Amino acid sequence: MLTALTIVIGLIFVLLLFSLLASTVMEVIASLFSLRARNLRHTLDTMLGEKADDFIRHPLFRQLAYATNRRNRPSALSLPSYVSKETFLSIFMDILGSQDRKVIADNIASMDEGDLKRLMQYLYRQSGGQPSQFKKKAGMWFDEVMNRASEWYTRRTKYLLFVVGLVLAFLFNVDTIQIYQSISSSATIQQQLLSMASQFAEQRDTIGGIDRELALEESMTRLNDAWNQFEYNASPLGLGWGSGTAEEGRSIPDWLVKIAGFLLSAIAVTFGAPFWFDLLKKLLNLRGGTAETKEEEPEEPENQAVAAVAIDTPGEEAAPEEPADPDRPVG
Repeated sequence: MLTALTIVIGLIFVLLLFSLLASTVMEVIASLFSLRARNLRHTLDTMLGEKADDFIRHPLFRQLAYATNRRNRPSALSLPSYVSKETFLSIFMDILGSQDRKVIADNIASMDEGDLKRLMQYLYRQSGGQPSQFKKKAGMWFDEVMNRASEWYTRRTKYLLFVVGLVLAFLFNVDTIQIYQSISSSATIQQQLLSMASQFAEQRDTIGGIDRELALEESMTRLNDAWNQFEYNASPLGLGWGSGTAEEGRSIPDWLVKIAGFLLSAIAVTFGAPFWFDLLKKLLNLRGGTAETKEEEPEEPENQAVAAVAIDTPGEEAAPEEPADPDRPVG
């Protein structure tokens, strides 16, 4: 039981480190290509239609864009990664006429025919023409749309993260099946990974933000130091590509198994580092409880053995008191 649990903990710890690496690379890609800003621009275009350009050119929004990326003009690559509901409503109501009921109605009436105009008319009717109620209804509309836009971005990021994980798995030979076999076959590796996983979990409560990057650097350093303690130069987990001799000797079924290992590594990355970290802490707590139970178990057999001796001894002394068979020959 303890051995199997230790193997699983070691595997999960390696997947956690790999997820941290893939997540960091994904963050760099998202920042480089301004994926969040592009998602925000697409959402604003969908929500505001013809008014989207007026919204982006608003002085308040331009200040947010300049603070995000100091360029002369806001563009798709210099937009902020998000906008709060309060900021959105402030700009949106200013475009429609702020708190003036008649101006709001006239601006809605002057809109081009389309989904935006029909939506504004619907919100205006629902608010009874009251600017404060109209603003409240617009806030509910903002929350609904942004929640779905966030869900869409999360799904898209998972697909991209899978691709990043698959590429990294191939580049660094991160084969989940091979890693599991390496951990299962060596008690030394199991104890090394268990020790590092325990120290890693004890020093932090969550994985996220800057702490995630620091955790990645620290853990990779620990792994490198641990591998240097082994007597051979090859990675004990089979990470990285060797001289090519082992790869040349693989058969087609072997390569299919290896590709399956790469796919498993890429899929594991999509769950995210926080998922693997939480699972690691739960298993470490479970192993601690199991270990304590194991230490208490030997006491029961000892008591049973003593009881057995206490029962068997009188039996041996009472045996001679049985009556002898008179027909049994003597000698």
